[in-house]
Amino acid sequence: MFCPNCGQEQNSIQSRFCSRCGFLLSGIAQFMGGGGVFVPQQNQKQMEPSVRVKGLKRGGKMILAGLILVPLLGILTEFFRLPQVFVGLAALMTFWGGILRMIYALIFEGGEKETLEEKFARMRGKIKNRENESQFLPPQQSNPVSGYAPPNVGSWRETGEFTRQNRN
Repeated sequence: MFCPNCGQEQNSIQSRFCSRCGFLLSGIAQFMGGGGVFVPQQNQKQMEPSVRVKGLKRGGKMILAGLILVPLLGILTEFFRLPQVFVGLAALMTFWGGILRMIYALIFEGGEKETLEEKFARMRGKIKNRENESQFLPPQQSNPVSGYAPPNVGSWRETGEFTRQNRN
């Protein structure tokens, strides 16, 4: 593949930038790979399930884990002569916990693709960017060169004189 900007031959199609001029080549590789037709790639966020769907899946996984865990604990309690309370607690936590998790997802979690933590992080980034943006130059921080006057002869001090004055 050749760079469309400067004509430099690239070592591989995987190159993201031209080694000579720095031209961005990732879109060119997609264009050439599509037979001269630009095929847009789907955004990763669009492919990711929503928070509600994630919650429903987690609740379903808890119920499925209970289908395996509860009978296994039932067999182990009979084999080791343990109290049956372990089986009851496992059933309560997995079955009812999974059902409650699914209900929570249906009622309280929306169809958005990002969690609250991701939203807050994105909002904090926007607020910080607004604080750093300024439409004006900052105020002058130093004295102009024209205001500089060299010290008079004999008016500067030695560093040893500073310590003597501080002691008095």
